[in-house]
Parts: sequence; structure tokens; C-alpha cells
Amino acid sequence: MHRMAVTLQAVSRENVRAVCELLLAGNQHHLVGPASFTVAEAHYEPGALLRAICHDAVPVGVLLVEVDAGAPYLVRFMVDAAWQRRGVGREAVGLLADELRRLGWPFVETSFAPVEGGAEGFWRRCDFVDTGRTRDGEPVFALVL
Repeated sequence: MHRMAVTLQAVSRENVRAVCELLLAGNQHHLVGPASFTVAEAHYEPGALLRAICHDAVPVGVLLVEVDAGAPYLVRFMVDAAWQRRGVGREAVGLLADELRRLGWPFVETSFAPVEGGAEGFWRRCDFVDTGRTRDGEPVFALVL
């Protein structure tokens, strides 16, 4: 099977504008913060892991992991509307899992708005499981690394 040319790269001076210009699908604006907010928020979170999701070195998404109470928490994950439903997101989750595993983490958690047509199916397809807990009213899912 051909592996996609998806990579995770540090957000840098060279790619920050392209990352900040990524767009959500119209029906996602109330579910995920804009990429520019993600970049800004990362700079105020000690130890945050901010990565551009790239396809052939072109930013097509962004993710932010914070270490909260000693565990990694995927705060933000977005793929540009034009790149959704192409396998980029699943590939990026796999790359993130590899990176966190190399850093010695046993799992990563995330949460999402529990709405019809929301992200639950995506996270389940990426092997995240419901922890039975909530965070700010959202279900918390975890991926064992």
C-alpha cells in the first residue's frame, strides 16, 4: 500500500502564514477553533507540542498537544476543508502517536463536541476509545500508545 506523503513539521517562520490561513469547512466553525488561534494559544502553553500537518511539505492542517496534569491532551486538531476525507487526518494521528510514543508517553487523550455529524466517528476510526470521563462537558477519548 502506498503511504501518503503526510508529515508533521514544527510551525516555523517559513510556514506559519500558510498554517494560519487553513480553513475549516463551513459546518465546523462552531466545533473547532481557527488555525490562527491554535498557533497563538500554543505560545502561551509551556511544553506545548504544535505541529503543522503537511502533505508534500505544504501545510494542510495543524494540531496542538498540551501536557495537562502529566498527560498529553490533544487540544486542537484540524485539517483544511479542501483536504478532509482524503486520509490525511488519520495519517497525522498515526504520526502524532509515533512521536508521543518516542517521547515516552503511554497514551494521549482528546475531547470533542458531542454533536450529530461531529468528530466521534473519526476518533473511533483512529482507535481512540471512550474513557467514560468528560472535560468541559465533552466526552474524553484516549488512544493507548
